[in-house]
Amino acid sequence: MMKGYKILGRNYSSKWGEVDIIARIKDTVVFVEVKTKTTDKYGEPWEMVNTWKIEQVKKMGEVWCREYGWEGRVRVDVVGVYLDGESPRIEHWESVTN
Repeated sequence: MMKGYKILGRNYSSKWGEVDIIARIKDTVVFVEVKTKTTDKYGEPWEMVNTWKIEQVKKMGEVWCREYGWEGRVRVDVVGVYLDGESPRIEHWESVTN
C-alpha cells in the first residue's frame, strides 16, 4: 500500500468475518475493506460498504487488537479498485466510521 503504510496482514479471518488488509501508519492500525468494481454503475466502491460490513470490520479489528496486544489508535478505511480501463484506478477513503 502506498502513502507510508506498512502491511501487517492480509485476509485476516475469524468466526466473525474477514478483514482484507491490516496496515499501520505512524501510531495507527488501519483495518481496510477493499472493493473492486469494473464500472462506476451503482455508485462508488465505498458506497457498497454498508453499515453491517463496517460493524463487522470493526469487530474483526477488536479481535485482531486483542490477539496482537494493540492498544493504540485504530480506524477503518475503504479502498476502491476500478478495473474499467486500461490500467487499474485506486481510490482510498480514510476513516469511514466516526
